[in-house]
Amino acid sequence: MKSLLKVSKNCLSILLVGILGATLCLTDRFVALEEDWGLASLFQLRGALKAPEHIVIITINKTSAETLQLDEDPEQWPRTHYAQLVDKLNQYHPSLIAFNIHFSEQHATKNDAVFALALASHKNVLLTSYIKQFSLRTAPVLNELTYERIIHPVTVLENAAIATAPFPIPKSLSTVKQFWTQKNSVGGVPTLPMAVFQCYLLKETYGDLLPLLQKLNPGLYNTLPASFEQLPKPQKTFQDIQSALTHNGTSLEQLDHFIRSASSTPEKKRLLHAWRSLINSNHSLYLNYYGGVGAINTIPLHHVLAAASLNAELLKNKIVLIGYSTDIETEKNQGFYTVFSGNGEGNTSPVEIAATAIANLIDASWIKPLPTYNQFFVLMAWGCLLIGIFRISPYKISLILIVALSMIYLGLAYFVFITYCRWMPLLTVILQTGFICLFESISHLRTLHQVSARYLPKNVFTKNMRHPDAMDSYGELMQGVCMASDAGQYTALSESMNPMALSILMNKYYSAMFPAVKACNGLISDVIGDSMLALWAKPVADTQLRIDACHAALKINAALQHFNQSPLHQLPTRLGLHYGEMRLGNIGAIDHYEYRAVGDIVNTATRIEDLNKVLGTRILVSGGVIEGLSGFMSREIGEFILKGKSQPITIFELLGKGNHPDPKLAPLLHAFAKALQLFHNHEWSKAQKAFVNLNKYYPNDGPTLFYVQYLQKYSPLLQEQNNTLQKPVIEIGQITQSWRYLPLDAE
Repeated sequence: MKSLLKVSKNCLSILLVGILGATLCLTDRFVALEEDWGLASLFQLRGALKAPEHIVIITINKTSAETLQLDEDPEQWPRTHYAQLVDKLNQYHPSLIAFNIHFSEQHATKNDAVFALALASHKNVLLTSYIKQFSLRTAPVLNELTYERIIHPVTVLENAAIATAPFPIPKSLSTVKQFWTQKNSVGGVPTLPMAVFQCYLLKETYGDLLPLLQKLNPGLYNTLPASFEQLPKPQKTFQDIQSALTHNGTSLEQLDHFIRSASSTPEKKRLLHAWRSLINSNHSLYLNYYGGVGAINTIPLHHVLAAASLNAELLKNKIVLIGYSTDIETEKNQGFYTVFSGNGEGNTSPVEIAATAIANLIDASWIKPLPTYNQFFVLMAWGCLLIGIFRISPYKISLILIVALSMIYLGLAYFVFITYCRWMPLLTVILQTGFICLFESISHLRTLHQVSARYLPKNVFTKNMRHPDAMDSYGELMQGVCMASDAGQYTALSESMNPMALSILMNKYYSAMFPAVKACNGLISDVIGDSMLALWAKPVADTQLRIDACHAALKINAALQHFNQSPLHQLPTRLGLHYGEMRLGNIGAIDHYEYRAVGDIVNTATRIEDLNKVLGTRILVSGGVIEGLSGFMSREIGEFILKGKSQPITIFELLGKGNHPDPKLAPLLHAFAKALQLFHNHEWSKAQKAFVNLNKYYPNDGPTLFYVQYLQKYSPLLQEQNNTLQKPVIEIGQITQSWRYLPLDAE
């Protein structure tokens, strides 16, 4: 049940993180970042494309103005030059000609008439209008009201052209990324790229559409001429035809069937598919740039007008766009910044942007971002996948998997972009991946610190992380207290219990001990079976270390008394504390180190702990630990040479807190001190009598019983000692070989 609940929580957290990440990535800020960096990166990776074959630009540059000896402002040129240009271009049978030049100002009537005659005679020229914004101030608060209006070419030219359309360019803070197919702010009129596409489509497929139109809308069919050239306004006719073929679902189905089954040429079928794609598209499309400046076939104007003849195939059946380059009237025409402008190629002229948009429409190659709901699903699924990998895999393997999956995703995004002009989220996925990896790395590091803190002090872990190559030499010389512990009856329990049950018992046992050490600022250095080693250490001597160690010993004793109230298992525990110098640092070699204390203090503390077995006590401390401390009850036990040692050490029993003994213990402590003084004075018989007498009243006092038995056994030998200037020293290594007294809880 717990496992199922944990899995459910993990799944829910993964889903919530995925949804949150996807939602954030679809905000306006992230979408703008994706446009500026993600889309631009895909263009840069892809590089330039082959120029579209059906588009040619006639550019009006500074050289053309100088060669033709005309004004630098092309709008001021005599319009007879534009009439001459139209006539010259039509000698090479272009499909359409579109001027991205404004002819809204009235010029010489004769010149306008000549230009209008050229337009009307060829019936394949579109002119550009422009959108102007006006402001009105309304009383009484004088709020400013803005509106837009189309400024058309002069009437004689507008009537002669087959269509007129504006070409507004949506520009972000940095680059031109999109173009409009229609401008809703002025009544939804088609823009110049869309108008050119509509006229080109209608001209190329007019004969193919008539049979379908005859079937779907006979009324409109009967009003149409037999050929495209006979249409007075092709753009208006196209809009009527589109309305007739797309006004309901049935008509769209029939249009789809017609496009699939049409026996037209591949070029015409491609145009029809592009048209069908546009019907359900947004009115703002992303430009698919072919490259930087000059990526589309471009001919300077003076090459056309000044040349006797041109290559016959250069303009045949092509769409010819005429417009300014960026080097003419630079103070008015700075061009636009595109995704390729940063490569040192300069800004792109409006006519090149228009040509790019028209080519995109004809080829249906405009960049198509994933629909919002698909983006949400992709980003959510990606976030869930990454979080899921971190949840089920080790950290290092997770990073490797995520790097591999990220490379696969980037490769897929690039393939889809260059093959299908489909734009998958790129930067948002990278940011999402980076954020999740950063979050999981911080979480991993936090977990690593939490786990390491159970084995190493945080400062030690941090130092070793910073200098892993110096681990074998890491260590500091310290002054402090070492506490050794040992549990009675552990050997018997380990023989009778299975390892799992014993492990559970010992974890509970240490759960009672460790908090006392931590609460008193101690460090648990080592745990082996039933033994614990705890340290209180600083680089310089500090009385507080000894105070904390004594408090910890008393807390441990109290906690274990409560622990041992269990009727199942008891682990009576002995503690030994010693004060001195130690080296605290890493001990080990090659690929295994442990952080522990090294020095005589460790061995001595262990021997003092072991002395509890002989004396029948719980907490023994050396004189160095208790000397000079107030606030603790203790009694001196005597001078001992511990097993394996050569120097004597004064041992005290730590009994509790407070400067005054418990009234129940006061008589015992007073009588024991007097008897021990007799022992120290080498008055063996008197000392023996005193301890025997004390044992009658306190038969359970271990140190008293120890001295009774010790004096009974070694009194003859002690009588032979003549040195009364030194305190008598008890060598534990000798007496334990034949010692008959052991406390009841000893192993």
